[in-house]
Amino acid sequence: MKLDRKLVIADIGCRWGFSKRFTDAEGTFQVFGFDPDSEECKNLNDRYSHHAVSIVPIALAGSNGRRTLYVTSEPACSSLLVPDPALTENYPALNCARQVSSKEIDTVTLDDWVAENNVPVIDYIKIDTQGTELEILQGSTATLQQVRCLEVEVEFNRIYLDQPLFADVDSFLRNQGFVLWKLTNQVHYSNHGKPDVPLGEDSVFYDDRQRVQHPVFGGQLYWANAHFVKADVLSLTPKSESQKLRDIILFDSLGMPDVVDHLRQSSSVATEL
Repeated sequence: MKLDRKLVIADIGCRWGFSKRFTDAEGTFQVFGFDPDSEECKNLNDRYSHHAVSIVPIALAGSNGRRTLYVTSEPACSSLLVPDPALTENYPALNCARQVSSKEIDTVTLDDWVAENNVPVIDYIKIDTQGTELEILQGSTATLQQVRCLEVEVEFNRIYLDQPLFADVDSFLRNQGFVLWKLTNQVHYSNHGKPDVPLGEDSVFYDDRQRVQHPVFGGQLYWANAHFVKADVLSLTPKSESQKLRDIILFDSLGMPDVVDHLRQSSSVATEL
C-alpha cells in the first residue's frame, strides 16, 4: 500500500532550516516554512531550491493586520512580543533576546493562509516563534482538525512581556483534541548562577522498567519543547487504512517508535520504512 498523498509539514519559525528527515524524503513530504525575516527566507530558498520545500516570508499570528516586530541582538529571538528587559539585561544567557530595534510588519492567521493557498491539510506543525505560539494556534483552529502531531516551544516562566505559558498552550490544545506526549530540551536560566556545580540528581521513569538518573544543576526552568499528539491517533476509533499508513510514516519519521508500535499492532497496514 502506498501513500495516497504527500505528508504536509508546517515549520513556523523556520530559521536555520529543516530536519533532513523531511527534506531527504522527496516523495513523502511537502514542507512549508514560515518566517518574517525576508533575508533569511531568501537564504533558505537558495539552500532548498531542489527540495519539496516552500518558504513563506510572512509572520503568522492570531489575527490579520499590522504588528510591531521587536528585533533582538540574536535575530532568532525576535518576536511580536517585547523582550523582558529585566531578564535580557541581567541574565547573561538571555542577552541574545535584548531588543535592538523594531519594525512594522503584516501578519496573517494560518487558517487564512491555508485557505488562500489551497492547502487542504497539514499533518504536522512545529512552532517556535518566541512567545506567540498560542495566538498562532488560536488562529489555526480549522487547520488543527486534521493535524496529527505538534512540536511547540513552550515557556514555564516569561521571557517576553505578556507571554502565554505552558499551561495556557496545554489547555488550548487539549480542547482541540490533543494530549501531551513528551517534554524535551528543557532549558534553565539563572542570574549569577553556578551552572557547572551539580546540585544533586533527578530521575526519569519510563513505565516501571526504566529509570534514568541524571545530574541537576542550578537555574530556573524557562522553556522546553512540548510534543502533542492528536488523541484519536492512539484511540480505538476506526480509521481508514490510508490514515493509518500516513500516521505510521509520520511518527516513524518523527522518531516516535512507541506510537508506531501501537499503530502497527492495531492495523493491517504493511509498510517498509
